Amino acid sequence: MSKLTAEITVHSDGRSTVSDRDGIPKVLLSYAHAMFGTGRDSLRFLWRDDTRWLAVHLLRDGARHSPQSTATFLDRSPSHRARTDAAGQVVLRVAEIDVPRGVTVREIDVITLVALGLTNGAIAERLGTSARTVSTQIERLLTKLDQETRGGLAALAVDSGLLRLPLPGGVDGAAVTAIGIVELQTAVLGGAPTRQATPRPAYPRRRPILIGTLVPSGLADADGVEMQNGAQLAVEELNDLGGISGRRVEHVTAKVDLFDRTSVERALDLLFDQDVDAITTSYTSAEYTPALELIADYGRPFLHTATFDEQVQLVRSDRGRYGAIFQTCPSETYYGAGLIRLLTDLEARQLWKPRSHRIVSIEADSYSTRVTTADFVATADKAGWSMDELIRAPIGSTDWDAVIARIARLDPDVVMITHFLDQELAAFQRAFSAAGLPALVYCIYGASIPRFQDDLGSAADGVIWSTTTGTYDDLLGQRFRAHYGARFGAAPGWSQASASYDQVNLLASAWSATNSRHTKDVTQYLRRSAYRGINGVYFLGGHDQAPLSYPDVTLDPSMGQAHMVYQIQEGSHRVLGPEPFGTASNFQLPSWATRPAR
Repeated sequence: MSKLTAEITVHSDGRSTVSDRDGIPKVLLSYAHAMFGTGRDSLRFLWRDDTRWLAVHLLRDGARHSPQSTATFLDRSPSHRARTDAAGQVVLRVAEIDVPRGVTVREIDVITLVALGLTNGAIAERLGTSARTVSTQIERLLTKLDQETRGGLAALAVDSGLLRLPLPGGVDGAAVTAIGIVELQTAVLGGAPTRQATPRPAYPRRRPILIGTLVPSGLADADGVEMQNGAQLAVEELNDLGGISGRRVEHVTAKVDLFDRTSVERALDLLFDQDVDAITTSYTSAEYTPALELIADYGRPFLHTATFDEQVQLVRSDRGRYGAIFQTCPSETYYGAGLIRLLTDLEARQLWKPRSHRIVSIEADSYSTRVTTADFVATADKAGWSMDELIRAPIGSTDWDAVIARIARLDPDVVMITHFLDQELAAFQRAFSAAGLPALVYCIYGASIPRFQDDLGSAADGVIWSTTTGTYDDLLGQRFRAHYGARFGAAPGWSQASASYDQVNLLASAWSATNSRHTKDVTQYLRRSAYRGINGVYFLGGHDQAPLSYPDVTLDPSMGQAHMVYQIQEGSHRVLGPEPFGTASNFQLPSWATRPAR
């Protein structure tokens, strides 16, 4: 994963325009100025700064898109966004990265020198080691980078920017002197560039496919990590397979505060400015519906998981204007029915015996949180359940001890909490656990985020939670979780990471099948096809352009996304339904439900 730490535009007259400067080594400015002495439009290399690796990208004359598979661009001023593409400037971008697949610092030195055409003996001389040691290091690189030949290593290093500057051992003696980084290093040292000796044909460059992702930050930052990682993993896997129709896929991300309209507009502006081919996100638009007007004006595919029926109905009302907007999960209207279905099943199986058939609902006091509706109350009443009270919880300022005291006075059998922010949900559960109330806790979505369990530890055990887009615990889901864990060093949650991964692959399937980036072709394909992802089947052919919920809308699991219900048990998530994906027989009575209230 990369994190942009600086972006500076250097002009041929010596001026520089700074967009972000934190963490940039000053010496890199000399490389940006030296770029004017080369014949290159774009150069990439790695720079070691103390204990971190920096990926450096130099783009000459306003070149617009980074060839990295993933680049993160932070806030930009209007003056920067409006810069011209006039000749005489170089853009310097610096991103802190993790070097892939455990490649070491010394191995980066070795692969750099391999790309320069040096023999093992020459590499050993530069690095002060033996030819045998270099041979061993090359064998390790072949394994780590999945290459079969030395030439493959060299090609991969040049293509992926796995080349280190300053050059280990200097520029003298490089067998391949016309390689871009040698020209650049020579120019930095004040030497004459070698480009005249090796003319290069002006091959046409195929524009990459750009996927923009709005990444939640602030109160939803843990959710944002899940989403960004899931999308990034999908992009990397696509590029490992050769991209889409021969085009590389690039990932452009913009961080956004969901509760700040200015942040939402600025992040969208950033992606629009990058001319992305499609945008993916979670629930960015849920708290700021006017964002959909900006997206409709942009006219490119927009895939989101806002889980918000109001926005689904907006698309249904005018597909001419909003036809490129797809909600890639069923809406929140099914959460209440899912709770009643579970309670009925548990009682029928005699796995749990309610005392009074009463429910208390706690909802985040936000624009998009609307689960406790008249329809839900009617559904509950029909099944023999009564809704005692609806408690609104202000975001970021809820007195959870007061809420728990209120619940204790009501003494319900079930507490349904529909707060989607994991930290708020953890604060509730911490207070609830301390109070020892004998009620089941049924959450919506928030418990899927790993930080929820990290914060609570064993206090999370017993919590039941559901989502309209959850990771199936099948072969595909298990493989995804294994790949994610290997790539990012931590297990994903059970919803957003795989939902984001599926969004990228949904778009990829449309681009590949149509061999077109035109919105009309892509949206038409998305409406006509069914795609089996990690989170189930995406059939977006209805007028609302959202998947079918199984079993709420369709009884055919091969045509819908399962309304997944999980329970946290000893740190693991067990699926309670719907069948065949799980069974209520997996239910365990929470420890707090077996003791009398305090």
